[in-house]
Formats: sequence, structure tokens, C-alpha cells
Amino acid sequence: MLLSLQNAFVELLETSFPDLFNGTPAPIQVKFQNPAWTLDAASADPTAGEPGQDDATDLLAFDPAQPAGPYTLSRPPYPGPKRVYLRAADGGRQTLGPAEVHWDSDNPRSFTLQPKPTRVLTGFNQVEVLYGVTAVFTQLKSHHQLPVILSGTDDAELERAEALTLAAFALNREAVMAAGAFSHAGGDYTAVGTVKGLKLLKGAATPGSSREFLLDAEVELKVSRALAEDEGRPILHIVSPGKTPGARKVDIDIDVES
Repeated sequence: MLLSLQNAFVELLETSFPDLFNGTPAPIQVKFQNPAWTLDAASADPTAGEPGQDDATDLLAFDPAQPAGPYTLSRPPYPGPKRVYLRAADGGRQTLGPAEVHWDSDNPRSFTLQPKPTRVLTGFNQVEVLYGVTAVFTQLKSHHQLPVILSGTDDAELERAEALTLAAFALNREAVMAAGAFSHAGGDYTAVGTVKGLKLLKGAATPGSSREFLLDAEVELKVSRALAEDEGRPILHIVSPGKTPGARKVDIDIDVES
């Protein structure tokens, strides 16, 4: 699950110290050996298979020359407020007011934009929508230990690489964590992982001119699946035996035997 994290760690070393970690072959080789992980049993939700309300975010392409759209959300929205923004490539964001966003009354996933005349649209290339959805999902927490092996033929270079690896990791830990995020999808299922904690626990000199670090990572995995056709629908009528639906949407006849 942590291939992105491993790649980010190696890329940090290669870009920071190309004389040590780049080349064919590189003076110092970096390998991950026999990673292991455990699942936090307390994070397993016993009702995870039931639909519930979740947060969703869509990033949709935006053309300043044709701002109206229309635009379509990736999933049916849950009734309630939605937040809509314009996003720029440089990270800038502007909030669109309710009067600038028009939702289709027949299709709750569809909307158009009518930005106010004074709004500057140049530089914006995405519409970001934050909204609620009904979904089947849960959060899983896991704890990973990844042994990292630095190997080489020159003991002096290896000792230097060991110290500089510690320096690069300590000063760029947050960036490595961010780059370690991942997302996978297959069929109706998605899994989105975020590295919540990362540290080097210990190190050792191993036989054959190598150094070993133990990298420890805490990962939060959000897993979800698409709703089946018969899931997540509101109850419109409850009809007692022998009765037909009337003006009232819910008609419950309860007999209690004493």
C-alpha cells in the first residue's frame, strides 16, 4: 500500500544527494525489504456495510471563456448546502455565491454558473464542489514498518549517506508524508490512503557494507463502495396490512397485545 511513500523517500534522497544516490549504478543503493503492517482492530466499524452520510469533493474543468457550463457532479448529492469555488493552477481559490450557482431542479447532479459581472475569471481552470452524499464507507487505521537498506562498496560514502539520509528525512518529513498519499479504484470500490504519521525508529549496520533504517508509518485508509440501486433510498410510505396509502405519507398501524 505504501509504494507512493517509498518512491517519495527515494526521490528525496536522489534529488538531495545526486552524487550518492544517482548514477548507473548509483554509489549508494536504496531498497525496501519485507515491509509489514498491522490493522488497528478498534478502527473496524461494525456498521460499515450500511449507507451513511459522507463528504464528497469534485474538481471539474472550467473554461473562463465559457463559464456557464453545464457541470455534472460525480455522485448524487445529499440534500443540503453545497460549497462551490473557482480554483486556479497556482492554488488560488474564489468562493461563488448562491446567486452565481444554479442547480437543475430535475437533475440534482447538474448545475450551471452565472458569475457576477465584476468577477475576474482569468487564470481559473477548475470548479471545486464540496457536498454531502449517501455512501457505504468506513475508515481503517493501520501501522506499517518498512525496513530501508542503504548498500554500497565504499564505507566512507556509506557512512556519509547514513548521516545525510537522517538529515533529509528530519527536514522534509511532512513533504514525504504528503507525497505518500494514494488512491485506488476497482469495480464499485475505492480506497484512499493518507499518511498520518511518519518516523524513523532505529538504525543498524548490517553485514556486507550496508545500513538499515526502520521507517514507521501510520496510515488512515478510507474505503467506500458505490450504492446499489436499492440502497440509500428514503422511505416514502409504510403501509399497514389491508390499508392503502392515503394523503399521509407514513401510515403505521401498531397492535399491542397486553
